[in-house]
Amino acid sequence: MSREWRAGIIGGSALLTLVSGFLPWWAMRVGTETFVGSAWRMSSRWTVSVLLTVAAAVVWLAWRMARARVPVAILLAALAAVAVSVFLTLQQRSDVELWPPAEVTATPVPEFQLSATVEVSGTEFAESVMPRDHLRRYTDPRIEAGTSYGFWAGLAGMTLTGLALVVAGRGGRYQS
Repeated sequence: MSREWRAGIIGGSALLTLVSGFLPWWAMRVGTETFVGSAWRMSSRWTVSVLLTVAAAVVWLAWRMARARVPVAILLAALAAVAVSVFLTLQQRSDVELWPPAEVTATPVPEFQLSATVEVSGTEFAESVMPRDHLRRYTDPRIEAGTSYGFWAGLAGMTLTGLALVVAGRGGRYQS
């Protein structure tokens, strides 16, 4: 594999990761409406993951263009950054709270008690239940929330960046 080809794969996979940060990583369907949030809006961990992967690739590419061979320390740091990115991405996904919690039960309301019903729009509801860094997965028939295709594109971009760095390694020989 040529030097340019390796750099292109690393750059392309890092670009995929960066672009995925703007795609819907989280989606909530309320009735017929769908509300989405990007990695930037939904999670600090996802934001850090995207930025770490892109930074690792940029540092490797910059070093590779400036010199013919990347030092072992730079390569290992780039690989570690990508590994941390994948870990943070998966950790945020596993930290999603299932809603409503199993311990919550509906209590009957006595008939003589008055209650007020407040109407809110779907957008207001989605914004109130999609706070940054506190994601909730809904499984109610009327409400469904969970990861979306941007999450999978981002995870694929991070993984491809890491694999491309492993394959590219340190690169060519030192120039004399």
